[in-house]
Amino acid sequence: MEILCDLVLLSWNHLEETRPCLETLLNSTTVPSRLFLVDNGSEPSVREFLRGVQPRGAVREVVLLQNEANEGFPRGMNRGIRASTAPFVCLLNNDLRFTRGWLEELIEVARANPDVGVVNPESNTFGNRPPAGMGLEAYAERLRERRGAFTEVGMCIGFCFLITRELITRIGGLSEEVERIFFEDEDFCMRSQAAGYRCAVAAASYVWHAEHQTVKKMPEREALFSRNRRWCEERWGRRLRLAWPRFVPLQPGSEELRRWLEQLLQWTRRRNHVYVYSPMPPGLSVDALFRSAGLVPHADIHWHPVPERLARAASLAMILKRRKKPFDIIVAPDPGWGRLMDRLRWAHQAAVVPDTDPSRLEETWKSKSRLRS
Repeated sequence: MEILCDLVLLSWNHLEETRPCLETLLNSTTVPSRLFLVDNGSEPSVREFLRGVQPRGAVREVVLLQNEANEGFPRGMNRGIRASTAPFVCLLNNDLRFTRGWLEELIEVARANPDVGVVNPESNTFGNRPPAGMGLEAYAERLRERRGAFTEVGMCIGFCFLITRELITRIGGLSEEVERIFFEDEDFCMRSQAAGYRCAVAAASYVWHAEHQTVKKMPEREALFSRNRRWCEERWGRRLRLAWPRFVPLQPGSEELRRWLEQLLQWTRRRNHVYVYSPMPPGLSVDALFRSAGLVPHADIHWHPVPERLARAASLAMILKRRKKPFDIIVAPDPGWGRLMDRLRWAHQAAVVPDTDPSRLEETWKSKSRLRS
């Protein structure tokens, strides 16, 4: 049977994590796959273990790609990407625990939505944890009720990262300008979205992530993180928070609703978090509102319902109350409310832009994000 997905697992020592990771991977993968083990210069005992890994079940072939030194995350993963030929490639950390059907669902979401280029599974990394006393497989079985569903995200995280062959052909692999690790996944996702592809989290796939086991003891971790964040922000701009009130609810399923939500979605795809303060149609959830317009909810659109009669006052109060992570830009839905927010700038420190002036919003965003180009 033809190989449908190439799995690229990056290893660097930490056999206590790699061994159970591979065991659950081989037991839980049901899609015809080939496994590329890319070892970044591990100690001899780890190399010997990896040489002995054998195919099992749907994993039809295991190929060891041995690096003599630690070449970092992007270079290591790119070696596997270059060796791959399958329609899908999935990049894997070595500190994961897989559940049955995890890969099928990632591929199904990508196949059913051709403009989705990168897909994560649900995970504890996103705060999604089994209830106390419930095992991973039982929890994954519960999530499988949502087959085919996904949430759009501003970026996928590189711990378990399905990529379509079409996207790799279009934009290449991970940027090797990144120093060893951090922000290579964010840069890849920004390049994907700039090329017109969406990033997604599949609701019915679950992978547990031990998180940062390889890097948490690196003495240079914080310095690496800072340098690579600076590199990413110079390339794509700083992440911003936009407050975007709307005082009149839009009719579910209407063309006006669709146009407005698509405008918000475009801004979230540019490394922004958008906070909406708006009345909601009675009895309708935010997800249902998006779907009524034929759209998929986005994790970076944060909706705060306000009562319609008090929408102006409630939006103002909620925006002024925010202190921990203040807004960078407030998009004003009417001139009078915008002038009031301008007078209150001493309290919120954000730029106020009318929603009727998209060119001014663009200029303000470029200035605030410190985007060079």
